[in-house]
Amino acid sequence: MTLQITKAEVFLVRIPLRFSIQHALASRTTNTSGFVILTAADGTLGIGEFLCREYVTGERSEDCLRYLQQVSPLLTQAKIQSPLDFMRSLWLQTPNEAGKYGAMCAVELALLDLWGKQEGKPVAELLRPGVLRTAHEPIYSAVYPFASGVKLAALHFFYRVIIQTEWIKVKGKGRLADDLDYLRRIRQVFPHPVHVRLDLNGALAADHAEEYFSRMLESPHGVRWFEQPFPKDAWELSEKFQHRLGQGAVLCADESICTFDDLTQAIQRGAFRAVNIRIAKHGGLLNSMKLYEQALEAGLQVQLGCLVGESSVLAYAGLHFAALADQLRHREGCFGTYLIKWDVVEPSLKFSRNGRVPLTHLPRAGLVPAFDVNRLRRQAFQSGSFGSAP
Repeated sequence: MTLQITKAEVFLVRIPLRFSIQHALASRTTNTSGFVILTAADGTLGIGEFLCREYVTGERSEDCLRYLQQVSPLLTQAKIQSPLDFMRSLWLQTPNEAGKYGAMCAVELALLDLWGKQEGKPVAELLRPGVLRTAHEPIYSAVYPFASGVKLAALHFFYRVIIQTEWIKVKGKGRLADDLDYLRRIRQVFPHPVHVRLDLNGALAADHAEEYFSRMLESPHGVRWFEQPFPKDAWELSEKFQHRLGQGAVLCADESICTFDDLTQAIQRGAFRAVNIRIAKHGGLLNSMKLYEQALEAGLQVQLGCLVGESSVLAYAGLHFAALADQLRHREGCFGTYLIKWDVVEPSLKFSRNGRVPLTHLPRAGLVPAFDVNRLRRQAFQSGSFGSAP
């Protein structure tokens, strides 16, 4: 089947969060999210999403918009026989500059959504036929941002009483006393064997690292997984401490690994024992799967991450990834309207008891089930066509 894109549109919207989210690199109460809608010749619509984090990839929403204008002639003038080959070619034909990862992520997801809807199959099944017959139901982690008082009590109630989670990621400040106290408060509610890991978002200072790791590993909290302890470009520090800690702890790269070159450097240096893959960070599902396979081949562990405030479009991309990637160590995402006040997909994709997200939630065709394009048009503060077929 030949796929012809007749129209490409982009919408920028502000999606408010239900409460403030804070970690060592940012604090936010709302997201600026970008959505790409592709229309095929038969009228079928496909949707993709980009969500920029300048402190991670260096990209801003305006960079992605500019990049979409550059790729529009290639997108709307092509007769696409193989969406996978087309996306691989698009990566090679387009320049490597700010905005590429966000723009290509949204275009790829929208194209995969279109392709799946026309073929009548979910995206995971198109990428790896038969995978959904053998894939295991994924379990997603709870995430604790910085919180205290009523907010912390509410998180405890939600995760302990309603969700009954068994996997937790805690945002740390890189200050030993503060982080030990926060972990103590969480462990009072979630004793062992609930698994707890720590995400520092690059907050750990070099002159405190020796004592920090020593005291953490001696503490009764059972933390052995430290995500992005040092700033993203502090390769020497990561290399030094991962070698020193050896098998006793896992340093997991997040902000440090955005590209294939980053992954190669991490492998050559032995700077990390794990990598956090996020669909939006890496430019879509195809790049994310390739990074996953290369990381596993090098002996690294992999977790699936997410960006705070993703809509269900990126969440469904993550769920397809979880079905395809059968050796993930941890999974994050599918917060939906637990966290954001409205979603473009209804019902919003959310984990349930124990963090489970049944693969039966995947659509019968495409990336996502029906989405509300009219709501995007109403909510957008900036929108327009970035390409149309001649």
